[in-house]
Amino acid sequence: MSSLKKKLKNGEVVLGTWITINHPDVVDALSELPFDWLVFDMEHAPLEISNVEMLLMPLRGVDISSIIRVPWNDMVIIKRALDIGAEGILIPWVNSREEAERAVSYASYPPRGLRGTGPRRAVRYGQRSFLDYYENFEKNERVLIVQIETGKALENLEEILSTPGIDVAYVGPMDLSVSLGIPMKIDDPKFQEALKKIVDVCERCGVAPGIHAFSLRLAEIFVSQGFKFVALMSDLGILRRGFIEMLAKLGRMKEEYKAGY
Repeated sequence: MSSLKKKLKNGEVVLGTWITINHPDVVDALSELPFDWLVFDMEHAPLEISNVEMLLMPLRGVDISSIIRVPWNDMVIIKRALDIGAEGILIPWVNSREEAERAVSYASYPPRGLRGTGPRRAVRYGQRSFLDYYENFEKNERVLIVQIETGKALENLEEILSTPGIDVAYVGPMDLSVSLGIPMKIDDPKFQEALKKIVDVCERCGVAPGIHAFSLRLAEIFVSQGFKFVALMSDLGILRRGFIEMLAKLGRMKEEYKAGY
């Protein structure tokens, strides 16, 4: 069983960050740190599948799992993301049991699903036998994550998370708060109630609750609330935040620019 899958099964807190900058130096530098996973963002970042394939390469031989957030719950995109060697897939905008079942089907080989057979880099170009990959990847290695980011997803949460094959329910705080009519009001009781519901339903369904933290303070709060899969900002966010803090202390930033997610 992969390290990330095992940690999730054991209920451990796993930490990672998001890759949005299209340069392997970023991944190579972060590969020296004790992250559990990195998410490569194809939904909102300007990364295409060929870019991500190159960005995955510095992670070979290190114990950091690669997860690709695909731009949509699409069979072809999910197939290609897995074929280039991703250990995990994060699927945005999953709002129903039917959509969750489609996600699992797209990420699974027949007879369990519809994934086409041509794993390429995922089997190290033939160094790993396809039969070994076929028999072990989905059960012991693959991490499938659905994003909970709408009021509709909250309504259908139990049906979504009871779908066999789902490992993590990942909260996108920006989208979820906007959907609830309280943009970025993380401390709002309505948002906090939604987070509690997600953690509770995850526990009942045997799914790890995940969330994106925009600061160390939020990461600590989310862990204390029971979240197990916690993102520490992103490459670009950390880069910008670090310089903002330095420039602000040196008197070079206007007050209104000091804050931000």
